[in-house]
Amino acid sequence: MTVVPLDPNSTASQAVGVDFDLTLADHSAGWMEGRIYGEPIPGALEAVRGLLAVRAVFVVTARHRRHHQGVADWLTRYGFDVIVDTDPDRSHWTERGQLLVTNKKLGGACYIDDRAVHFTGDWTEALAEAHYRLGLRPDPAHS
Repeated sequence: MTVVPLDPNSTASQAVGVDFDLTLADHSAGWMEGRIYGEPIPGALEAVRGLLAVRAVFVVTARHRRHHQGVADWLTRYGFDVIVDTDPDRSHWTERGQLLVTNKKLGGACYIDDRAVHFTGDWTEALAEAHYRLGLRPDPAHS
């Protein structure tokens, strides 16, 4: 596991990326034409507040930019100060206390995402997990 301590000379060390769908918001009813709906995943809001106390936080979504304001509005309803990323060249986020909604993978110390495959340096292990997640193999943990 890689540990990325806060380093004032590293913009990537100053931020954490958090996925929106099924990490912050429960969208168990599916896509629904891109509508932003659902309750917060239990513990998600408290976790984001805790992260904001120690790092900048950006919320990542694969949604088209036309849906970013809806994501921002959802977060605002729960008391967050939020802006939508409009900078096409942005590569990092360092503003503590304010969430950024973006569809870019910005530099970050870590990323919290329900679909991530944790990479430990072993491509055989990572590929087995990816194949499992794609429904191509049985669970590698039980192989």
